[in-house]
Amino acid sequence: MKKSAKNHAKSVKSRLLNLMNETRYQYMYLLARYFNERLLYRVSVSRYKDNFLLKGGSLLYAMDGLDTRPTIDIDFMAMQISRDRQHLESVFCEILSTECDEDGVTFDIESLTSEPITIEKQYPGTRFYVRAHMDTIVHNMTMDIGFGDVVTPSPASIDFPLLLPTLPSINIQAYSIETVIAEKFHTMIDRDVTNSRMKDFFDCYQIMTTREIDESVLYDAIKATFDNRELQPNPDLKLFTEDFVTDKARLSRWTTFLKKIQWEKQTPFTTVMDVIKERLEKMFIKYWREKGFKS
Repeated sequence: MKKSAKNHAKSVKSRLLNLMNETRYQYMYLLARYFNERLLYRVSVSRYKDNFLLKGGSLLYAMDGLDTRPTIDIDFMAMQISRDRQHLESVFCEILSTECDEDGVTFDIESLTSEPITIEKQYPGTRFYVRAHMDTIVHNMTMDIGFGDVVTPSPASIDFPLLLPTLPSINIQAYSIETVIAEKFHTMIDRDVTNSRMKDFFDCYQIMTTREIDESVLYDAIKATFDNRELQPNPDLKLFTEDFVTDKARLSRWTTFLKKIQWEKQTPFTTVMDVIKERLEKMFIKYWREKGFKS
């Protein structure tokens, strides 16, 4: 590492310690967020910036900053680029080789590896692993790349929030918030009683209670996602039933989830499901009626 980069790295570590004292977050979490941020910066200034759409927990963080559910996930949906793993590895070797002395971070290109993954049962993708360095800190990173989903309305660029605002800014392509809801809603329906992903319920509730969502645009996103993922009718769906909402195992899982993310507001699962039922059940019914099914 260059001497100037080492100096910047020491400064960053000190400033992140100060930030820890100003927030409720632990230093290791802030470090993980910082490494993610600097990876996204390198994507945003690369020639591939339009090929990768930010989604998942990092997108929700981009919208609400440190006030959202703590997560260190990096998820992209790839567009107009080959799915070939070797090609993707070469792309990310190029991206992660980008130097930025100001942030003090370097990525160990020799450590970059990948493996095929299955996203949401049948949607193929690739998971990448890479080591990042800052001064004496070594951080192992993971990012998932998915393919084949549709985004409604079209993707748009967003400004990703910086932990340290004096660093180079990040403008990156991202999912629409309506598609975020649509995909999480699809997972709720598809997995139904087997769904253990409490984060989907949490995220949908948070989005729909803190943002103005145009219902017609949201329905278009739901319809596009359901069609693209070939959702099948399920006459035995339990998602909107009282038994689903009051199931003791599910309520216990919800309580454990809130403790895990250290969420101060102990929102009852019944409250979350009231909002989901009010906002989304009618769209589910409308979708199947348009398909000629009774729900």
